[in-house]
Amino acid sequence: MPNELNSILVDVKTKIDQQIEARLQSAKNDLIEGLYKSALYSATGGKRIRAVFVFLVGRLLKVDAAKLLSTATAVELVHAASLIMGDLPYMDDSQLRRGKPANHVVFGQDVALLASIGLLSEAIQTLQEDAALDETEKNRITKELACSFGLNGLAAGQFIDLKLKPGPNDFNIVEFVNEKKTAALFMAGAKMAGHLGGASEKELEALNDYARDIGFTFSFVDDLLESRQYAENKQKLPPKNLVLLFGEENVRNYLNEYRKKAEDALAVFGDKAGELIAFNAHLINRL
Repeated sequence: MPNELNSILVDVKTKIDQQIEARLQSAKNDLIEGLYKSALYSATGGKRIRAVFVFLVGRLLKVDAAKLLSTATAVELVHAASLIMGDLPYMDDSQLRRGKPANHVVFGQDVALLASIGLLSEAIQTLQEDAALDETEKNRITKELACSFGLNGLAAGQFIDLKLKPGPNDFNIVEFVNEKKTAALFMAGAKMAGHLGGASEKELEALNDYARDIGFTFSFVDDLLESRQYAENKQKLPPKNLVLLFGEENVRNYLNEYRKKAEDALAVFGDKAGELIAFNAHLINRL
C-alpha cells in the first residue's frame, strides 16, 4: 500500500499543478500581471494533500476520475486563498510560507488580499464550468465548498483563533479552531467526493468524521514537527503551538486518540477503506 499511495500522491500532484497553472493562465491579462503573479505564487507548489484526499475518497466510492479533477483543483485553490489571507500581518502575521516569503511580503498586503479573493472565485468557477459534472452535482459540491470558507467555516475558525487565547484547560476551543481551519477543507473534500459517489447519509457522516479527525491529527503532527525544529534551532516556540500549550506528551496522546477515531469512523466501509487508513498513517509518519 505505501508504494501505491506514493504513486497516487505523485500523480495527483502533477495533475493538480497542471490544472491550476492552466486555470490561472486563462485569467492572465497584461493590465493585472501583478495580481496574476501573486495568485500564481501561492497557488503553485505544496504537496496537494487535500487534493489527494479527494481522489482517495473518490476511489473508495468509484467516482469517475474526470469528475474528481475539478473538485480537487477547487479545494486546492481555496486552500491557497486561505493561506494568503491567514499569513497577513493583521491575521497570523507569518513572514514565511512553504520555505519562501509569504505572499504579502513579496506583493504587498493589498495585492495579496485581492489575489486571495480572486482564487476563491476561480475555485467556484472551476466547478461550475466543468463539463464532466451535471447541474445537480455542480450545485451540491459548490455549496459544500462555499460553506467550507464561510461564516461557519474557515472564517469562523480564523475569527476564534484571533480573538480567543485558549489555556491548558481549553481544548474545546482548540478543537473548534482546528475543525473550522485545518479540517474544514478535508471535510468539504470528503463530502464533495461523497456526493459524486452517491454515498449514503451514513457513509457521508463517516467520511465527514474521518476528515475532521485527520484534520486534527494533521495539526498535531505539524505542531510536533515545529516544536522539534525550534528546539534544534534553540528558538522560542510561537505562542499558538499546541506543544507549548499542552505539553508534548499530551499532544502525542491527542494525536493517537484522533488517529484511532479517524480509523474507527471508516468501519462502515470495511476492507475497502485501506487506502484512507494508509493516508492517515502517511500524514502521521512525517514525525
